[in-house]
Parts: sequence; structure tokens; C-alpha cells
Amino acid sequence: MAFRNFLDGAASFCAALVTSAVCGLPTWFTVVAVRAEVAPIWAYAAAAGLAFVGVILTIAFLRKAFAGVAPTRHRRR
Repeated sequence: MAFRNFLDGAASFCAALVTSAVCGLPTWFTVVAVRAEVAPIWAYAAAAGLAFVGVILTIAFLRKAFAGVAPTRHRRR
């Protein structure tokens, strides 16, 4: 039972890493593009929205990881 919770927590931690990469990299490159004047100024709003969603999801997955809950579940098995 404890090993299953450990694996569920590890899966949630991996989900947090993937979420931060999927949301963080486009946000970073959008900011770099706006600073280089390749993208318009309003792209900051899109980058901020994506960063906000990424932070919220990453925090949620990290909470699940420390509790030993799988990424697709609400409670422990």
C-alpha cells in the first residue's frame, strides 16, 4: 500500500514537471519575443494567462505529489 502511494506521488511529481515545462517554455519564449520586438505588446497578456494557469496546475500537482495521490484521482487509493 505504501509503495503504491509512493508511485502515485511520483506520478504527480512528474505531472508537475511536465506541466511547468509545457506552460513555462512558451511563456518564456513569448516574453523574449516581445522584448525583441518580434511579437506585439499584447502578447504579454497571453503569456501572463498561460503562466497563471501553469502555476496553478503545477501547485495542484505538487500538493498531490506530497500527499501521495495519483494525478487523475482526488483521494488516495
